[in-house]
Amino acid sequence: MPRSGNIWCILALAGSVTLMATSPAWSQQGGVTQTVQQQLLMRIQAGVALERYLESMRIDFVMVDADSDGEITQRDVDLHTVMEGVQARKHAINMVMRYDLDGDGLVTEDEIRRSMTYDLRAQIGLAAANKLNQPQLPDAVAKQIDNMVRTIVALDTDKDGKVSLAEAAKYGAPGMQGRGTNGLAARARQLLTIDGASKAVLTLAEYQAAGEALFRQIDTDKDGAVSQQELADHATRAERVGCEMPAASDKAKVVLLSSYETEALSSVTLGSQDNVVHAGRVVVEPGSEPLYLVIASYSPTIWQFSGAVERVERLVMTSSRTGPNSGEPNQRSLVGATGVAQEKVSFFSKSNCLIYFYETPSSGSLQTVAAIRAGVGKAPETVAAKYSIAGFNVPSGAIESVREQRKGPLIIEKTQGTLRVIGDASNVIVQAGPSSAKDEMYRFSPGGVNEIDAKTVVSRVPATRYEVLPQQAGLVQLLASGALKQNSLGEYIVREKIRFPAGLHGAHSVTFLVIKGVPYPDGDPGHSCVIVEETGEKKGGGCRR
Repeated sequence: MPRSGNIWCILALAGSVTLMATSPAWSQQGGVTQTVQQQLLMRIQAGVALERYLESMRIDFVMVDADSDGEITQRDVDLHTVMEGVQARKHAINMVMRYDLDGDGLVTEDEIRRSMTYDLRAQIGLAAANKLNQPQLPDAVAKQIDNMVRTIVALDTDKDGKVSLAEAAKYGAPGMQGRGTNGLAARARQLLTIDGASKAVLTLAEYQAAGEALFRQIDTDKDGAVSQQELADHATRAERVGCEMPAASDKAKVVLLSSYETEALSSVTLGSQDNVVHAGRVVVEPGSEPLYLVIASYSPTIWQFSGAVERVERLVMTSSRTGPNSGEPNQRSLVGATGVAQEKVSFFSKSNCLIYFYETPSSGSLQTVAAIRAGVGKAPETVAAKYSIAGFNVPSGAIESVREQRKGPLIIEKTQGTLRVIGDASNVIVQAGPSSAKDEMYRFSPGGVNEIDAKTVVSRVPATRYEVLPQQAGLVQLLASGALKQNSLGEYIVREKIRFPAGLHGAHSVTFLVIKGVPYPDGDPGHSCVIVEETGEKKGGGCRR
């Protein structure tokens, strides 16, 4: 690129940075701060050659080098911070002084109302012309004006009824006087950590060397340019970081197990009292062949191993959930095991390394099998999966299910009217009133609650005993203790200070009545409705308004 062209690129980039610095959207935007590697990667586009990429890095360096001394130092951070503060104050003053109608350098409440009424005249006029409305400010417009008046008048620190230039400069949210994590000051600070540790000085040569190393890492065919496929392959490799699995021995048989959830709840939680943790059993069948077991589930689960556990060479586990009602890809899974030595258990650093599935073959099973083949060095010889299970037998892959063994009657809840059942009604129960908490518990969790000693759990997150069991099991527990009482409508009367059972979402949600004098419960009610007698207040997403 000609030298003059470079200068014009730099000037254009400088202009865009100035415009962005005066923009409220730029000044206030949030989001996750990108790493230096991510910033470098963003500059590598499909088809770009190394020379052009290094030139773009030089332009970026020039913009971050605030004092133009050829180095990025703390001085650049400080200078950018000062200049970004100037831009923020300029923007703040412009926002407030646009209401200075008489040009005296002061803004009053009357000027704000007159200016905003003028700006909103179209909305006001349309509302006045509508015969269904009185010719007055619609509520929404009036509220908008009142909000702006409150915001600007709050800047009047000397309470003289006027906002001066000095007071106007303080307009905006905290942090307005700088660009926080998004400005050039933050960028300079970020570049000083390019080698993973804090540096005092970064030169252009060092910056470009880091970029060139990344470029050559992506350019696998070494032709000096990056293709779309090479970028895609690099992204795939990056996604697998944190998903490494130990290699299986030559004699080991690889077994893959997967489910959405298990049929039993755990008496122990992982990470938080607000997590719903399930429990499943894995019985290791007798034999001499070492086993490499991989288990993927959706729900947080503690797997209880028994039988010939000495056969287990390696156990790799994952779940899709990382917290209460959440699953962050870059966080560790909520999963654990008992009965297997800690040194034989492996966990991923992320929760999205393997896809859980409950049908084979399926898109999920094919992708997970391929990931295991690539990571372990051999494909699973046994693949067993089902939506909800009580346990697995390995290496056969036999699945156990309490729900299928019980085959309970069909229960129809009906509180009024008539119901005609055509055909064999011997296995049908019509329930006129609310079901009991215990019946509901076994409907959702037919395996009940598996008792687990928290000290025996191998996991990457702390295992602790539940204060209150999750979902309907917790309701049963609180009813038994007398802390709750169920009325004839199926609502739960809170009689003393409790903690809401975790996981009262969707079909698990209920109605709580907190009687007068009883403290509001701890924890999360989920989708349940909570009515407080003392105030009549309704809380929770499940309340009907």
